[in-house]
Amino acid sequence: MLVRFIQLTVLSLVILCSQPYAEQTHYQRKSTGSGASYEYRWLDHDGKARKISFTLPADTLQSLPQQQLNYQPGLAMREVEIALMKAAQQIDPRVARFSLTKRHDTLSFSLSGKDEEQLEALTASLKETQKETMDSYLTERYYQHYTTPLQQKAVKPNHVRYIQESVLPMVPAAQSLYDIVDEQSNARSYLNLLLSWAQAIPYDTLENRVSSNGSGFSPPLAILNQNKGDCDSKAVLAAALIRAFLPNNPMKLVLLHDHALLAISMTPLATDETINAEGLPFILLDPTGPGQLKLGEVSKSTRQGIASRNYTLETIP
Repeated sequence: MLVRFIQLTVLSLVILCSQPYAEQTHYQRKSTGSGASYEYRWLDHDGKARKISFTLPADTLQSLPQQQLNYQPGLAMREVEIALMKAAQQIDPRVARFSLTKRHDTLSFSLSGKDEEQLEALTASLKETQKETMDSYLTERYYQHYTTPLQQKAVKPNHVRYIQESVLPMVPAAQSLYDIVDEQSNARSYLNLLLSWAQAIPYDTLENRVSSNGSGFSPPLAILNQNKGDCDSKAVLAAALIRAFLPNNPMKLVLLHDHALLAISMTPLATDETINAEGLPFILLDPTGPGQLKLGEVSKSTRQGIASRNYTLETIP
């Protein structure tokens, strides 16, 4: 008798950050008849007082996710279990016998029968059902599969998807920053201004993120509405605004073990902290801090993480 045994284990990932934030002098959000208006005042890297205001229309507020749903492995497993049971009901018991086993956060199935070729075909079909069901569950909740720098299989918020879906809706915010960039400035000046604004948004340590299974991540609209965010949340917001201003510069999301930041392909200065990817130098930029860090500046811990190659890169289209 031949037996095919398949096991599924789900591991959730949360990105923990523990860095302070820069000073913000004013924040106000007002609901209007056509949407919501936002006002910010802060000090930039040179101590200069800055202020911006912009309005997001009602359709933008309704179309963008306002929170990251909890990832619940048990519910994900349940959906996979139901899908497998339905698929197994279509199997002729004279051809193969199906068995399903659940233990804690694992779900496994086995097929037994006499015809090895038929068992292999049925096993492949059930594995595809298992994969499609899990992928669908994750996609609906803005999650994705992820391999950590330590090569662990995990699940995390789909940061790149949030960035892509937020670029056009966040144009008013990007434009408000562009409007106050000093005359005769360049892309570096815009990026530094954007960084100073993002770094000044209060930092939320979200110490319960391990138990909340990713719900601590704040989509871009949530950061604007709540006026707080952690490292990966701020990185996603900043990336969306940068992409609205610089649509063609290659850009990466850099995920370290306990931090997240960005990297953009531009001509670096001699003092810029960079990483190499795809044969190009990418300048690092950290919307979180600590403190107010300009383009090409990172903290000591980030520098050490980059030097040890303890990070993964995600391409931002």
